[in-house]
Amino acid sequence: MADRRTIKTKKAIHQAFIELLNEKSLNKITISELSERADLGRGTFYLHYKDIYDLYEQLEKELYDELVELFDQHAPYRTSSSMQSVTEAIAEYIEGKKELFLLLIQSNANGNVLYKIKEIFKEKVLQDDCYQQISPYEQIEALFIVSGMIGVLEEWLTSDLELSMEQVSEMLHQLLVKFEC
Repeated sequence: MADRRTIKTKKAIHQAFIELLNEKSLNKITISELSERADLGRGTFYLHYKDIYDLYEQLEKELYDELVELFDQHAPYRTSSSMQSVTEAIAEYIEGKKELFLLLIQSNANGNVLYKIKEIFKEKVLQDDCYQQISPYEQIEALFIVSGMIGVLEEWLTSDLELSMEQVSEMLHQLLVKFEC
């Protein structure tokens, strides 16, 4: 467990990084300006990260790890209520980190962020025991639904969909009910 100073320092670095990503592309951000914005020395930055890209990758990894943890907390996904709770937890998580998700999606034009999130969804949903003996058609159907869910979440984040987190969560839950064992 990191001490409070480390947590505070990393939080300042993350906030400064998010602010800078709002202003410019990833490859234009320098450690000097990030350190200045976070009100710390460059050496302090290097205690935690190798470079800007390492910071970016660690932020991404943190998001993915937290998504996996959310899935694991709500497993198994065999009932409508467990599917609803995981859908609500993920929607709340994404809404709480909406700015960061948006920045990662926008700064990562090759779609790698969304691909990794889709892979997490796919792996977590299909690894449950009750989905191991499904037909090829049902596997394709599951992949279609997972890809569609990611598409909906991306639209919700990036467009002017006038839906609340609760509405999106409920709609996604209705789709997931098809997976009920």
